[in-house]
Amino acid sequence: MQPFDIFEPQTSIHGKYFLEASAGTGKTFTIEHIILRAILEGSVSHVEHILAVTFTNAATNELKIRIQNNFKHIVEKLKSSLENTTVSLPSYLPQDDVKLLYMRARNALATIDRMGIFTIHGFCNYILQEYFPSARMIQNPSAFTHSQTILHYIQRYLSQDLWKNVLFPEQWYLLLARYPIHTKHTASLTEKLLSNYTTDTSEHLPDIQTTLMRAREWHISIQKKVLTMPKEEFLDQLLHLSSSYKKQPFSISQDIEQFVDLLYHPVPSIKLFSFSRIAETFHPKNRLARYQSCPAFNLIEETPWLHYTEQFCNLDLIFSTVINDLRVYLKTQYTPWISPDESISAVDNLITSKHAEALLLSLRERFQLVLIDEFQDTDKKQWNIFSKLFATNDFSGSLFLIGDPKQSIYEWRNADLPTYLKAKSTFPKESQLHLINNYRSSPKLMEGINILFSKCSLFSEIPGYPPIEYYPLNPKSTETFSTVLYSPVHFFPYDTMQDQANWIANTIGYLHQTHSIPLGHIAILVTDSLQAFDLITHCSVPIAFSKTKSIFHLTETPLLTLILIEAILYPESDEKIQRVLLSSLFRLTLKDVIEKKAYYSSYFFSLRGYITSHGLLATFYHFMTRQGEALLQTPQGDLVFQEMEKLCAYLESKSPYPHHQLLYLHYFSETGLWEENLSFSSYSEDKDIVKMTTIHASKGLEYDIVFCPGLDKSKKNKSSSEWMREMYVACTRAKKQLFLPIHNAKSQRKNSAWTNYIQRVGSHNSIVEFAQHLSKEHPDIFSLSSYSVPSTLSPASFVQPETFTISPPSSKPMCSFSSLKSLLDDTSSHDISLPEETESSSFLPLGKKTGILIHKILETISPRFHTPYEKILDIVIRIVKNTHLEGYEQLITQQLQYTFSSPLTFSEDTFSLKNISPHKIKSEEAFLFSHEEDLWQGSIDLFFEHNSRYYIIDWKTSFLGESSQDYSKENLWNYIKKEKLDYQGSIYIHAAQRFLQQFDISNNVEMGFIFIRGMHHEDKGFICLSNQDHPTIIQKYPVYH
Repeated sequence: MQPFDIFEPQTSIHGKYFLEASAGTGKTFTIEHIILRAILEGSVSHVEHILAVTFTNAATNELKIRIQNNFKHIVEKLKSSLENTTVSLPSYLPQDDVKLLYMRARNALATIDRMGIFTIHGFCNYILQEYFPSARMIQNPSAFTHSQTILHYIQRYLSQDLWKNVLFPEQWYLLLARYPIHTKHTASLTEKLLSNYTTDTSEHLPDIQTTLMRAREWHISIQKKVLTMPKEEFLDQLLHLSSSYKKQPFSISQDIEQFVDLLYHPVPSIKLFSFSRIAETFHPKNRLARYQSCPAFNLIEETPWLHYTEQFCNLDLIFSTVINDLRVYLKTQYTPWISPDESISAVDNLITSKHAEALLLSLRERFQLVLIDEFQDTDKKQWNIFSKLFATNDFSGSLFLIGDPKQSIYEWRNADLPTYLKAKSTFPKESQLHLINNYRSSPKLMEGINILFSKCSLFSEIPGYPPIEYYPLNPKSTETFSTVLYSPVHFFPYDTMQDQANWIANTIGYLHQTHSIPLGHIAILVTDSLQAFDLITHCSVPIAFSKTKSIFHLTETPLLTLILIEAILYPESDEKIQRVLLSSLFRLTLKDVIEKKAYYSSYFFSLRGYITSHGLLATFYHFMTRQGEALLQTPQGDLVFQEMEKLCAYLESKSPYPHHQLLYLHYFSETGLWEENLSFSSYSEDKDIVKMTTIHASKGLEYDIVFCPGLDKSKKNKSSSEWMREMYVACTRAKKQLFLPIHNAKSQRKNSAWTNYIQRVGSHNSIVEFAQHLSKEHPDIFSLSSYSVPSTLSPASFVQPETFTISPPSSKPMCSFSSLKSLLDDTSSHDISLPEETESSSFLPLGKKTGILIHKILETISPRFHTPYEKILDIVIRIVKNTHLEGYEQLITQQLQYTFSSPLTFSEDTFSLKNISPHKIKSEEAFLFSHEEDLWQGSIDLFFEHNSRYYIIDWKTSFLGESSQDYSKENLWNYIKKEKLDYQGSIYIHAAQRFLQQFDISNNVEMGFIFIRGMHHEDKGFICLSNQDHPTIIQKYPVYH
């Protein structure tokens, strides 16, 4: 390969080149100056004709800033040269027309934002937006995450009942029963759809028309046979047949009766395939030894009914069918974003399609200079895109493919060395260039690195291609550094993790105190997070761990952040409060939680007000100021604190709304997908904290001092060449000093970078022997310390960081519409003559206990108000057992049936509760609402959407009298005014509207009161608040926890 020097005037930048840039050779510097020269020499007419593609968003931002600063510098130089001709200019610039150069540079600087600097995914998205807008493949909207956008459209899919295109109502209700909306133990249907919508389902139900046709044909064929038997006899045989099968945890008597009714009905019904409990009970696998067949069931068993029913009620098939239909819906109607990998595949397919010719021609005319950075991390699809676009004679511009195969350590990100070598082989030898000067490491350190890797120069061999080799670099750094104790490359042996951590900590203290090395310029490179945690636990210096993997790995950071935000946003939930109190954020025992639950519930109510006023990050600091000691006393507490701080800052940068932030967290937790920003350290600029990072994450970074314990950590499933590349990346991060730990043990480990290196060198029996050899052969470059920590090193002392506190918010009184006064029975406030209670009384017993139990029943049934009478009765029997309402089960069930089926008339619509889709209903929604300097706590019984309008329902079990007139609208209104329920309604409506505004929903909200005791009277027991009312409050009820 030919050397490449951007400062040589004879070095051409016009053409197509394959440029290898080893670590520290000034690759980014070279890219900046290739662009600068192209503009100043005129080979590129304008910056918008330059394309630079690199690996990460962070790299694109850094490259853009450096290019901009480079142009600023040259503009100042040229300006000074115009004013003073004695000012020297770079030798590669033509000196004859400085004014023209100045105008070109100034114009480029003014329009630098028009330069195309992308990641590979960004470049592919640019192509899709610019050239194929009809494909609807556009960028993710900045206001929402991908998951929030998809969640919004899932909710629209459900709210429009589009499932009816692929499912029957009977199947839909089965699905809702499997994924109920309100449960502690399972995910809701919406959550399941969000976490599975990307799944490509191969199996799903037949379409509706096919199923209807099967039902008709089956009913016609079976009915000819069953009509030969009297209906009562057929029913009796099926009822008795159940004794020949294993007993099930459910009764099928009513199911059999309904099934026979439909079977004998002249009109076919799809419901005949919905009796899954009959099919389950009468399945052949459940037959007992005493099984005796019966003619009635034999008629059914001879048909495919069992197969049709099992398929019709198969929940996995039902869910897959919905997923498949949802995917079609998203692709055809709402496809606002595609994933990064999908964008690459889309472009790869497009450039080979019928649209390719126009696309290729346009892009080749658009760009005059193309630079592809980090080319060693590309894959086949990416190379296919670039080769077809620019690595061809049809492209008249210049092309630079820039990379270093020795740093290809991202195989888990599809990096493909054979593709790299294949691409390289397409360039002629004279166009294969490399950078030969190292500007990072001090001359002596660079000499040591050259010695290390020259002893094992063969990095990798891939059949069909020349081997990847190490070429020594010329040290060009002006950096000088030396210590009395260590040579530039120093080996230190250790026995245990504690010994290694002590040695590192004491050496850092020595370098910091004796040589004034800032702690932030020192790095400890590890192989993985587990090794990092061990070292952090044992080290006595301040360390910040940065890793390329998401913070959602290995630590409990995501879970702690999630449960903390949930507890703050939903302080009325005992479950969420208990969950966070038992975590390492509080470390309370179950006994403490039970005893202090009321206190902490009030505390989290105050935090909800705080997060609304100050935001998530400030709330995190406020919380940690008071509670942080408990977390920091745990082994990984300091690391978790840093990660929670970063995560809160990230979430706040994405959305100012806490509920949106919670959606982000749920998305990350459910899918395991995270954004690039979560992989970068928020403390990288802190000069008072030692950096600890993985070798993979260190690529592209540099530090004054580097410790490499990761090279001595055993790891499975790594190839020899991969170990060599990781070792190369680790050793080339250092600018002044490199420390290499080696395990002081007789038996060598089999799977570490060092053992792999020694095996490849082949001339030494152990790492220690190799280190001894180097320190004797090159004592000015290599040194080896004894096992113990040198006595010259004293324990390090570090200045404690400054602390700060956030003053607590001013307290506000918290008030409530006393649930015991206005929501349940309180006869003392009414001038009502109450009849004596008897067991035969036609009305329910009075008192608070009755109201509590009725509300409990309603909470259990909600949101499935279409529940049959028998199931409601079962719920009522279970809840009132051994209470004062035992004996009133039938009456309660009848009242609730009237309540659910009676028409409710609002301002613009009339409907009953049983007609509302369950997934559109929220029950027992608590809120904390600030109004006129007071905090109002409330709990909404029902909040739902129907026909694109929003409603609130408040249950009332108050006894107003026995006659129907007692529950007339006039009488109800008088009661509402007397009890100030109109003000309660006003606050509830306002709170609901504020909630909807978070989702850009400005619809009005209406509220109605249902007086359950009066709902059996026609057109009685319900009243809707008028939108014209603006009541005022006279009495407030303080909240006590």
